[in-house]
Amino acid sequence: MVSETRETATATEARKMTAMASETRKSGIDVVGDIPWGTHFCIFYETKEDLVDTLVSYCKAGLESGEFCLWVVAEPLTIEEAVAALADAIPHIYRYLADSSIEIVSACDWYFQGGAFDLERVIDGWHEKVDRASARGYAGVRVTGDTAWLEKKDWKDFCEYEEGLNDAVANQRLAVLCTYPLAACGAVEILDVVRTHQFALARRHSSWDVIETAGHKQAKAEIKRLNEELEQRVAERTSQLMLASEALREAQTELAHVNRVTTMGQLTASIAHEINQPVAAAVTNAYAALRWLDAQPPDLGETRQALDGIVKDGHRVGEIINRIRGLIKGAPSRSDWLDINEPILEVIALTRSEVARNDVSLQTRLAKSLPLVRGDRVQLQQVILNLILNAVEAMSGGGDGARELLITTGKDASNAVFVAVQDSGMGVDPKALDRIFDAFYTTKPSGMGMGLSICRSIIDAHGGRVWAAANIPHGSVFSFTLPVDENCRT
Repeated sequence: MVSETRETATATEARKMTAMASETRKSGIDVVGDIPWGTHFCIFYETKEDLVDTLVSYCKAGLESGEFCLWVVAEPLTIEEAVAALADAIPHIYRYLADSSIEIVSACDWYFQGGAFDLERVIDGWHEKVDRASARGYAGVRVTGDTAWLEKKDWKDFCEYEEGLNDAVANQRLAVLCTYPLAACGAVEILDVVRTHQFALARRHSSWDVIETAGHKQAKAEIKRLNEELEQRVAERTSQLMLASEALREAQTELAHVNRVTTMGQLTASIAHEINQPVAAAVTNAYAALRWLDAQPPDLGETRQALDGIVKDGHRVGEIINRIRGLIKGAPSRSDWLDINEPILEVIALTRSEVARNDVSLQTRLAKSLPLVRGDRVQLQQVILNLILNAVEAMSGGGDGARELLITTGKDASNAVFVAVQDSGMGVDPKALDRIFDAFYTTKPSGMGMGLSICRSIIDAHGGRVWAAANIPHGSVFSFTLPVDENCRT
């Protein structure tokens, strides 16, 4: 039963130490390193110099970390000596003293208020300091108290105080360092001190020894076990997240493909018109060729011209079909160097009939000799296609104003390539500008709200950014940028 109780206490201590490990503080003592809040440890010192050197470093680290410090001194060390030692190590110590960032008090005043040692009153004093420090914005409280004043008659009560202090500082922004003169401690006293602290140190003529309690060793072992378990869980969770991320990327790719196919479906009439034009011209040229061959004598020159026309019209149909096939294919993304003007012109050719059918005047202002950008041609075509069709639709909802669509390219102030699609439609509600690229947000009665969201995903994946703004006096401007590799030639 005793063993089980000790194991439970050890596990509790380990959990407390683990929870506070994210808020470790510099102890200022090299052999100790960083400590978490709630640390209660001690040193045995042999000389006055050993005591002062250790506590000056301890308090200096606390002040530099934005903590409130309390140094309880006992004879033979005086408050004046403590201040002088701090002044040698800390240039601004008097400023710290003036604003009460550090207090140096005598052991008599701290432990013997009312003429007797009162365990509860002293512990309440620590908590009061923590509350005040917190209210004043300090990171926490760092305490050190010397026990040179301690007499044999008070030893038992003080050991109970030290043992209770472990629970009192737990889960508090409080770190307590107790100091014991070796000359006043026998073997029994040393065992009592080690038992009542998380760990102990000994400093003798500038030389250090570290004394760990059995409970502290068990707690460290428990922390190690918990950390290993946490690392395993993190590894498993990371693997799950990687799989989920891959599934999300695949879903986004599939959604973008569906969006392209849907968009091409909306362009059916325009595509049919684009294909019908060269097909009709080819049929006309074929009839003409037959007539020239039937002539007496056959006119081979005119026949040859008609056949050349059929060949050109056939190539034109092939180019249109290739553009359509490229846009609706579900191939994985690829990264190539390309001139952004090229996919823009390809999409304009594909939407020419749709633009004309809606009485829209389309103009371009494409900068020459732009640096190449690295990206997926099909994905960038999808972005441009969505922006053009959205602009056409925005200008087709009525109104007597001119329907003007302007596509501009160039380089911005950061040397990135930019594309702007500017329309003269009804414009976007300024309140919606921050949400218009969110998934499922739409202002269209029959829209799904995915087109612009997919555009943003594509541009983000290319390392650029996309945004919308008002076009003065009417309409909207949708723009995006793509980064440039200055080492790549145009």
